[in-house]
Formats: sequence, C-alpha cells, structure tokens
Amino acid sequence: MQRRLIRSFGLLLAGVCLVAGCARRLPPAERVETTNVKALRSSFGGGATEAAGPAAAVAEPTGWATLKGSFKLNGSPPDRPPLTIDKDQGVCAPGGRAVLSETLVIDSASHGIKDVVIFMALPNRRKFPVGDAKWEHSDYAASRETTLEFDQKACVFLTHMFGMRSQQKVKILNSDPVGHNTNIAGGGRAGTINATIPAGAFAMYEPGGESAEPFAVSCNIHSWMSARMIVRDNPCFAVSKADGSFTIPNVPAGVPLEFRVWQEKAGFLTKGNVNGKDETWPNKTIKVTFQPDETKPFDVVFDVAMFAK
Repeated sequence: MQRRLIRSFGLLLAGVCLVAGCARRLPPAERVETTNVKALRSSFGGGATEAAGPAAAVAEPTGWATLKGSFKLNGSPPDRPPLTIDKDQGVCAPGGRAVLSETLVIDSASHGIKDVVIFMALPNRRKFPVGDAKWEHSDYAASRETTLEFDQKACVFLTHMFGMRSQQKVKILNSDPVGHNTNIAGGGRAGTINATIPAGAFAMYEPGGESAEPFAVSCNIHSWMSARMIVRDNPCFAVSKADGSFTIPNVPAGVPLEFRVWQEKAGFLTKGNVNGKDETWPNKTIKVTFQPDETKPFDVVFDVAMFAK
C-alpha cells in the first residue's frame, strides 16, 4: 500500500513538471588549469602560441659622444657664376661689384666645402623624444626654445644654409635700406611664411614641425636672393664652416643612430672617402652607434663629379 502511494506521488510530480517545467540540475562548471593546458599542448606537439607579452623595450642611451670631421673636395672646384643683379644696384651691387652664387663654395686653401649639412635621425622613423634627459643633453635643452636670427644685407642672405630646431623661433631681419619679401617655402611639417619686411624691420617665423630635408628661402623682390633652411626636432645637426669642418657634440651614445649628408648642388650624398676608406651609404643613410665619451672622426672627401649637375 505504501509503495503504491509513493509511486502515485512520483507520477503526479512528473505530471506537474511536464506542465509547469522544472529546473534541471546542471553539472558543475569545469575548471581549466593553465598548467594542464600547456602540458596537453606539449604532449600533442601543439604549436599554439601563447598570448604575446609586453613589447620589447626600446634601447636607451648610455651617455654622450661627439661626431667631428670635415667635408672636402677631390678635384678642381668649378667657378662660381656671377648672379644677375637687376634691381636696386646701389644697395645690392655697390660700385658694380660682382655677386657670386653660393650654390657650391669651396675654400681654395683647404678644399673644404662650405654649407654641407649633416643631421641625425632615429632608425625606423622613430620620433625623437624631445625633453627626455637620456636623449637630449642639458646644453641642448637649455636652448630648445630660444629665438634665432636670420639676416639679409646687401641683398644677400647672410646665412646661406640655416639650421634650427622645430621648437625654436626665428627673427627674420632686414638690415638693408630697401624692402625685402622673405619667402620661406617650408617642407614636411615645417610651416611656410611669405613676409614683406620693410627696411630695418623684421618678421617672426615659427616652423612648428620638422622637415626631412632642406628647403628654399627666397626673396620675391630680388629674384637672385637664395638660401636653404632645415628644421629638425632633435638638436644633433651641423652646417660645415668655410673650411669644411663641423662638430656635433653630445650625441646620444649606446644606441643605433642614422645620419644624412646634404649639399645644395648635389642633394643627398650617398658615397665618399671616409677617414681614408671608400664608403657607400645605401638609402642616403649612414648608420652608426657611438660609445660613451667617444669622439668619432668623420673626415669625408667627395669627388668633384658628384657636384656636376
């Protein structure tokens, strides 16, 4: 009798579940042990890769070095052609004196090449970390936002190859008794300006970004006036003096760096005799890593044929 009652109650409960629905008991959630997964992968020869870890840290400088050298010409330098002075001759060519082109200027005594610019970049087009004390020496940091001067007198730009940092400003002077129209072409992220500057006045130029190579500066009033300008985020650049010499102090040491060499007549230079040995620079790039406190010589002789164009 009791068994019959229990079975009847079970059938009744089953009927209720069919009509109303009853919750099912689910098996417990499985726990996955990472070590077990790795072991299984290994036993089956699995090649599945694990989640990538943090990106490899970029190498940082371990000190400072100096790049010091010169640019000289092998061969007879070409003559500098005279420019055509067709306006304001009394100011621009007093006494009828000849004004010579500055596209290629060679020192007769040393054969040094004037106004060659050499500048640094980081590999893989990495942006220079401005303000990072490991990359930017305190001497450079102190002059990072200074105002420079770019003057013109006797209808000639007094600095034919002008270098500056993108954080700096330039006071464009006019030391002539006649007006000039200074047209800075800009390039890359370096801005442009086309300023009419009366006699004895000035205009301000803020590039706001760097250029990958030098760009033109001209005067729309006096068409023969010409100069070049380069703007860099980093401070490691130099323009050769009249004897072809240059020095770049406080270059980051212990990390791979790249340098490029540019001259107005030849453009980017891709080969030369460096410290007595012929070298070729693929992709216009010189790759170098300095040791801390090292002064690396970089005395380059270029063949005159490279400046024939």
